[in-house]
Amino acid sequence: MNTFLGLGLCLLSIVVMGIFLGLWTYRDASNRGLNAALWTAIVILGPNGIGLLIYFLVARKQNNVKCSNCDSNISNSSKYCINCGTLVSNAKEIEKRPTKHFLIGFIVSFIIAAMCFGWTIFSVINNEDFEIKSGMSLFLLETNTKSKWNISYYKSTSKFSRNINKEDNTPSTLFVEAKSDEGDLGLKLEQGSKEEILDIKDTNGIKEIDLSDFNNGKIKLTLINQDCKGVEFKSYWD
Repeated sequence: MNTFLGLGLCLLSIVVMGIFLGLWTYRDASNRGLNAALWTAIVILGPNGIGLLIYFLVARKQNNVKCSNCDSNISNSSKYCINCGTLVSNAKEIEKRPTKHFLIGFIVSFIIAAMCFGWTIFSVINNEDFEIKSGMSLFLLETNTKSKWNISYYKSTSKFSRNINKEDNTPSTLFVEAKSDEGDLGLKLEQGSKEEILDIKDTNGIKEIDLSDFNNGKIKLTLINQDCKGVEFKSYWD
């Protein structure tokens, strides 16, 4: 399966998934005596699944019955039909039609869409001719706190740097643990005219970097990425 075929199947599965979701919503709302067309539109058009969430939180808590006199849909919590005044106790249940097959179709379509999407992403990132634009990253995760700086990504053209503020000769040591599946990974330490570049493609555990040669003030750390893939970088200082 090539990339374009995988993407096409993914998009087709998403469309089919939406159709099954719409059919399920319409049937389920009809079984409850609700405005099926309205709720189907809310579920399908609601962004980021909000419509579906509203349907479960609001609509699915309602169960209507049919008035035995005028056949209107009325709430089973009411005493009388708002249309003709007939007692709700004399109302009849709304005929329930099956919905399980629509739900199964939705789930199957979702699984197919997820598999096709995963295959598409896998094909793209393993394509040797694939190049991401400047300033972009694939599967980037960065943690940046007062005394910790961790970065992981599959592939990136972004520039990563941060400053350590040294006061009263503290911190005195920088601890680094890093590896890169491909390419040359380095760490540059800068302060004024002083510059130190370390090879951290594979530190084989935690590497201790002495900061005693640096003066008090800001020390700039910069991650050097030369055609790297599968980068894991962890650092902290005290």
